[in-house]
Amino acid sequence: MTDDPSARYKELLDTAHRAARTHSEHERARSLALIGEIASEDKEIAAAKDAEAKVTEEVTGWWRRQVAAPLADVGWLTLGSPPTADPSADPENLKDYLARIEPATDALNSAVRRASWPRRR
Repeated sequence: MTDDPSARYKELLDTAHRAARTHSEHERARSLALIGEIASEDKEIAAAKDAEAKVTEEVTGWWRRQVAAPLADVGWLTLGSPPTADPSADPENLKDYLARIEPATDALNSAVRRASWPRRR
């Protein structure tokens, strides 16, 4: 350190410039990291939307083929709207949810058949 005010001012100015450069480099690196994270998350969001669309298409197709078509001729039964997504459902359990659809649909169709065509004595 020097007693010369001009030299001391130059030292402080140099220190401030180095700190500003270091901070700028840090912020630039952080910006690039955040851009990478955002791009990665965007890809995950797009993949999740695609998966959701496929499941919705699968469930809607199942509804049309296995529920709506077989029950279309049952005059006394008013068919409701197709199922909608449950926002509280856990995506990790999708296979379990889909596995429950078939037995439930079979039970529905069986109950409607029993109600529509009672057994003869």
